[in-house]
Amino acid sequence: MDQNGSPVPAFEPEEYARVEAAADIVGKSPQDFVRDAALKAADDPFLKALGRARDRVPQLAEVFATQDTRAADTSTAAWPDPAPMSSRDLHEFPQHGHAA
Repeated sequence: MDQNGSPVPAFEPEEYARVEAAADIVGKSPQDFVRDAALKAADDPFLKALGRARDRVPQLAEVFATQDTRAADTSTAAWPDPAPMSSRDLHEFPQHGHAA
């Protein structure tokens, strides 16, 4: 059991050997190494962002569901098709870097 009374799963022997080796490299005990790694992981900005996203996604879904999408359909927006280019159009552009 850990300090807070919750059961913590034990490492398998080869897992614990890897933890011991890593802890030895950084000069820590295996217990301090695991504790520091767990606290660092719990303070990870990405994990914090995921936690906030869990609360924000339903709110955003509600906002998007109430928007009028009929007027905002831009898949066939008013952008005209570009005029086709001919070989003459290509010759009108300056030719840089070509050998004569």
